[in-house]
Amino acid sequence: FDGAVRTCLEELNTLEGEKCPSMDRTADTFASLLQAAAPSTGDPLRDRPLEELLYHLGRWIYLIDAQDDLEEDARTGSYNPIALRFGPEGDREAMERTLDHSRNLMCSAAQLVDFGCRWPAVENILYWGMPLVQRSVFDGSWKEIQKQKIWRRNT
Repeated sequence: FDGAVRTCLEELNTLEGEKCPSMDRTADTFASLLQAAAPSTGDPLRDRPLEELLYHLGRWIYLIDAQDDLEEDARTGSYNPIALRFGPEGDREAMERTLDHSRNLMCSAAQLVDFGCRWPAVENILYWGMPLVQRSVFDGSWKEIQKQKIWRRNT
């Protein structure tokens, strides 16, 4: 896992440094990093769905973060794959569609994994938490939530 993380972070650093115009290529690199966190049991019926779930979670995290940073990155001139793909304003409809698609694939994969007593927590995150975060990012309220510091330590 350590090697995969190092490799993916180096590749992501290179892609972002080169201002890679492919939003999917950078998102794939981060997704591969998270996918590597799936412990292998040697059972493809268990391993594949968990790897898919983590892959699409990584893709979703990378893209929702880029969407959240879109305005600030435009102001500072920082790399943002969404801005390079769609322009500085982005494309809300396309981004909602791709984020929903990744979350739907996560939900499908999660149905194939035995989470045991943890299933209600996983289900809550996938079906309630992630859509709430996504809506909050798109309507701008996520930044207000972060300012309140209710999600992190007050420092």
